Amino acid sequence: MALRQIEPLPILAPANERGAEALTVVAIVCVTILSLVAFFVAGITFLRRYRRTEASTLQARVAKVIATDVDCARVDVVTVAGPSASIAASVTLEGFVASAAIRDRALHLAEDIARRIEPQAVVIDHLIVEVDRAA
Repeated sequence: MALRQIEPLPILAPANERGAEALTVVAIVCVTILSLVAFFVAGITFLRRYRRTEASTLQARVAKVIATDVDCARVDVVTVAGPSASIAASVTLEGFVASAAIRDRALHLAEDIARRIEPQAVVIDHLIVEVDRAA
């Protein structure tokens, strides 16, 4: 008599439970990533708005201080906000002054008030001394 090997009965695989778990994990990861991206964009938008407001305040205060000095009345104050929070705003002084001493005084006033408001602020001098212009 010969022994015959009996093949095991085919066992049906259980329903794919891991597929539902994997789908849940993928959904959680996607929602987390989308939330992080949304928070990042909102933060960048907030910083840009904050920088614009800060630059406007800086310009107004520097212009007010410059305007109080009669000799510096013809000096225009222009500010530029940095594109990010890490880049400081710049204050540009433009216009005509009567002498180099008045130019230096206007620069000193602008640098002093700008540094009090924002320590990293940069003052750019585009002032023209009228004596130099006449020559």
